[in-house]
Amino acid sequence: MPPCSICLKFDRLYDHGNRWQVGIRDDLRLEYSLEFDFQKLMQSAQSGCATCSIVLNGLQLMSRKLFILDDLESQPRHGRFILQAESPLEVEVVDAQKNERVRIQYYTLAGSKSSSYAVFITTNHALDGQWAPFGAARDVPSDISAAECSPIILEWITNCQKSHKACAVRRCQLTDPPSRMLDVGLSGDVSEVRLIQIQTQSGDGHGSFSHGPTGPYATLSHCWGSVNVLLTTRETLAQRMRGIDWETLPKTFQDAITIVRALHIRFIWIDSLCIIQDDELDWKSESARMAAIYSNSYINIAATGASDSRGGCLSPRNLKRVSSTFEIASLPIEPAHSPSDELQATPVVFVRPSFESIHHRYSTRKTYDTDLPDAKAIPLLSRAWVYQERYLAPRTLHFHPSEMVMECKSKLRCECTGLDDFIPRSRRKSLDLGPNTLDDRTTLDYWFEVVEEFSRLRLTRESDRLPALIGVATVFQASLKCGYLAGLWEKDIARGLLWDVSRYENASSHVRRHKRSTAPSWSWASMSLETEGAGIIFPAGHDESFKIDSRFAYINTDMPLEAMDSNFGTPNKEIRIRGAVVTAICCAGCEANGEANDEANDEENDEENALTILFEQEVNDAILITSLGMNLDAIGHSQEHTFTENGSTVHCILIGSKTEAHWTCDDQVTYLCTCVLKMPTSVSDHMERIGVLDIRDDTGIFDGAQEMASKLM
Repeated sequence: MPPCSICLKFDRLYDHGNRWQVGIRDDLRLEYSLEFDFQKLMQSAQSGCATCSIVLNGLQLMSRKLFILDDLESQPRHGRFILQAESPLEVEVVDAQKNERVRIQYYTLAGSKSSSYAVFITTNHALDGQWAPFGAARDVPSDISAAECSPIILEWITNCQKSHKACAVRRCQLTDPPSRMLDVGLSGDVSEVRLIQIQTQSGDGHGSFSHGPTGPYATLSHCWGSVNVLLTTRETLAQRMRGIDWETLPKTFQDAITIVRALHIRFIWIDSLCIIQDDELDWKSESARMAAIYSNSYINIAATGASDSRGGCLSPRNLKRVSSTFEIASLPIEPAHSPSDELQATPVVFVRPSFESIHHRYSTRKTYDTDLPDAKAIPLLSRAWVYQERYLAPRTLHFHPSEMVMECKSKLRCECTGLDDFIPRSRRKSLDLGPNTLDDRTTLDYWFEVVEEFSRLRLTRESDRLPALIGVATVFQASLKCGYLAGLWEKDIARGLLWDVSRYENASSHVRRHKRSTAPSWSWASMSLETEGAGIIFPAGHDESFKIDSRFAYINTDMPLEAMDSNFGTPNKEIRIRGAVVTAICCAGCEANGEANDEANDEENDEENALTILFEQEVNDAILITSLGMNLDAIGHSQEHTFTENGSTVHCILIGSKTEAHWTCDDQVTYLCTCVLKMPTSVSDHMERIGVLDIRDDTGIFDGAQEMASKLM
């Protein structure tokens, strides 16, 4: 007997009409989908297809109980069945009125004995076992408490410690502890919370232990927000060490303490309370220890859904969609057709809103993606300071508004089990940058990925761009064993200097550069990237054909080389480089007649950021003028006008070359990769970077170019 023509009994092997569509998701998993018309689904269910009946009943439950898909049967709708390996069935229905796709999940309870009906469908229709129609999952409660969630968390941590080799090794060898922690006790007595001193400064400036934790400690990642968060200052330090009144603690701190107590952890580090906030020396000292503080923690608690310290971790669950918010609820489906009367009254399949959009954010590591439905519900993941906290911690436990998610150095876990044992792409490489773990080239390539992701995250103060990455930089430096130069590395200065700013169609082009007191112009950290859609990219870092020009060399610098010493900006610091240099003339408003290569910007050059530069070459007693268009890094300094007036001179220093197929044919074209420099008005013997420009080698612009040394500031 042939299967139902609507659902095909979810048998992707039975597909004579090529109706199953195969796609590869962003997380590299295969996804099979089968389109359907809702009216035909209803007819199939009424005609006796048990599978279509379950799907229809589930959609009707979602509409009736959770008010998802209003007026389900009165509106013309279409959708698709979605199958993924070892995952429950998902059904996506298009809501044309709201211009929204609603995704529903069907599942049986993991470990449930009442799964006979799902097994009946599978075995009697020769389904591939890997694509069983109703896979197993775990219920996600609509509310949560520390007592309820702690067994799951402890199960995840135990599995991580026993099964994950990468998680058993400390990411870095730094053992420098934080100066202070909160001792929260284990009895649950709210009066026990107090700040304790772990390390004090000795006379020689080195830390010495006074007394410390006798067990593991947790850390907290949270948004400070716009409200006044509870702080430790020089005035309140003694009071905090005597004890902290429970009622003065905001909900996020209370919830975090309640959670760590339930996990039998006595100590927790919270930045606003463990750093003396009005003591610049203490702030600098403790922020330099971030790598050790988070790397050596037992677990990092992330208040992912809280916009400030009032939001908390333990709150009623909900699922955010583009135009609405749904309650988290699992509803049992009463099957209309079953193989026996005995199973008729036993619901074995459950339906709930899909967690797919949540999983997508973690499985692809696109934490900055503002297009996902839950973007506004999880402010923590868009914050730059939190990036290094997640990166450094051996495991981070996210209290997402919809479910708990734990990410460690090896895998992901979540309450519904949809992310269990999934390895996101960025974690398929080892994150343990200890000695002899990764070769330098792989480590440097990975640094580019880190900066590219980090640069898209938000900061309250853009001047914190380098300090917010100091912990991660410290870990990389322990592996690379070379100087750290305001976000670049001495070993890879050539590729590092060729960073560019990406500006997408939905991003404002008004990207600006900070004053030099924040970072030098040659550093990507000099850019103010608060505009949504703007970020840093490293084209040379992702191009295997890139070769450093033989005339290019890094000479030296006057800035500190230790990552920990670059904590509070690098004002007026310079690097000295040597290379082949040609000069050109700025011509704003001129049209380019040559061909340049601009990978950072797929759209037309923005008028305000666009610049045409003119190159003069002497050819057979004639002057050949080549004009090339480029995008400036920025319009100018935050309080200055553009510094590329018509007729001003710029210098292009050749750093390397790359080859790629020409867009009109298969011929390989060589491009010369240059940094474009301009002499600032304030200093006569230095240069500032204003952009990058790739120039076709066959233009001959660099033929006979002179070598010269340049000081970049």
